[in-house]
Amino acid sequence: MKMREFKMTEHCDRASGEPFAIESRKFTSLHFDYDAVQSLMDVDDPIRLVVNYTQSIMGFTLFNASPKKIAMIGLGGGSIAKYCHRHLPNTHMLVIENDPKIIQLRDVFQIPSDSDSFEVKLADGAQYLKKQKERLDVIIIDGFNKDGQPSQLCTKNFYDDCFDCFDCFDCFDSLEPGGMLMINLLGEHNKNKQYQELVNQSFNNISVKVLESDYANQVLFACKGDALNVSIEELMLRAEELSGTHTFDVKKVAQNFLFHRQINYAAIVA
Repeated sequence: MKMREFKMTEHCDRASGEPFAIESRKFTSLHFDYDAVQSLMDVDDPIRLVVNYTQSIMGFTLFNASPKKIAMIGLGGGSIAKYCHRHLPNTHMLVIENDPKIIQLRDVFQIPSDSDSFEVKLADGAQYLKKQKERLDVIIIDGFNKDGQPSQLCTKNFYDDCFDCFDCFDCFDSLEPGGMLMINLLGEHNKNKQYQELVNQSFNNISVKVLESDYANQVLFACKGDALNVSIEELMLRAEELSGTHTFDVKKVAQNFLFHRQINYAAIVA
């Protein structure tokens, strides 16, 4: 069977390192170069979370099933943003993207138009969160460029700013999260370990770093409070309940979290 030829969007000059999309019969993908895929969309099911790490990011729903406001740094192909817009109807979704070329591709990836509950803002994510006044429930960090994760998204000061964006009530010794921080980490595992240590310092808490099955991405769960210490039985009960309203494998995400929580906590004790 002859496959339909790939066709390239004409929104940018690929030789300059600008983002571009490749469309095939089955998938539309986002790239900075030909060596790596930044985002992947199923043409027949644009809302489906194709890449494993995006499902892990949605693991915040295990701790806050219906947040009021989510801020996300990094639009990419919009997989997580679109999923939240569809499956969390009572949530305001704000996406902060500093590359106008990425935003120009939003129609290619069927990203919704701005509305009362969905907004894409052209801005520097680190600077935006530093000045953020309205309290957030969830922060998702998934910002990358052709060189990897920008340095301004990996500092102690930045993680401090994330912590300060959450509600200031005393949520410690409580299983209700005062705010969830989710970070997609891609790259050298030693550096990711350093970033996790900085997050732990900023949150005065132990985070959980989950390794994806592709051994490339790692997703960091951090929260203001003790919500990550929920019992195995309670977390799996939540996963069972959420499975009826979500289209990704919530139970698998919960099990992977619990497995790596044990590893992370054991490493701290050691």
